[in-house]
Amino acid sequence: MKNASDFNLDDMVASWAVEIFEQTADREEGLDLVHQYADGSEWVIYYGKAHDLCRNCNTDQGEDFLAECHPDNGLSYNDMASTIAYGEIYARLSQAVDGLYEMEVA
Repeated sequence: MKNASDFNLDDMVASWAVEIFEQTADREEGLDLVHQYADGSEWVIYYGKAHDLCRNCNTDQGEDFLAECHPDNGLSYNDMASTIAYGEIYARLSQAVDGLYEMEVA
């Protein structure tokens, strides 16, 4: 993904979901990889990219994740952006992988 937007983020996540689905034997293994993909994303690791994602995408799920993990909100601005970006990517990717496993069962 070159530019942060909801469309580009959804496209990136859909591509990753297919990769994860093809690499794993079951849903639990897939969801373990979801964490690794989200945590290793350049959109989480690099503060500038995390800020772009937060500025240009809907981050409702990421902000919910931040509130659950850090209710006292004692993070720096950069750490908050990275945590929100991680939470948003993780939530979207989890939903996409779950959807693929549900389609397989149907």
